[in-house]
Amino acid sequence: MKKMFLMALAATALMGAACSDDDNNGTETVIQATELPQAARNFVETHFPGITYTRVEKQSKADRDGSIYDVHLSNGFEIDFTADGAWTDIDGNNQAVPAAILPASIAQYVTANYASRSVTTIEIERHGYDVELSNDVDLVFNANGEFVRIDR
Repeated sequence: MKKMFLMALAATALMGAACSDDDNNGTETVIQATELPQAARNFVETHFPGITYTRVEKQSKADRDGSIYDVHLSNGFEIDFTADGAWTDIDGNNQAVPAAILPASIAQYVTANYASRSVTTIEIERHGYDVELSNDVDLVFNANGEFVRIDR
């Protein structure tokens, strides 16, 4: 009986770890959009005018990419921001990320090489940028926005 209990406990712990989508193992608190850093609010107002916030969460500790705020918008976009309001991840959930957000060199590369596709997700990583296109192709760019490779 004790052995079965320990096995069930171990399985529960493993499932919890596997199902966690949280990088930081901290806690998240739902906050008001007015509690976001001013830079984050300005970013949303500039690039998503007229869109409302559906959920804003603040994490107790930053993720690996430095994000601490998870913002969900009424148009389906999800944006992660750092404590100072800089974006780290923009997920359009299969919608095009506004072109004005993209670094110019990345926008030019995508236009030149994938003219009929749009960027649906962009993440700032240690090496530079990870970009997902509307055809599910993942592109990697360095910190200067120069194409590095297709991520497979």
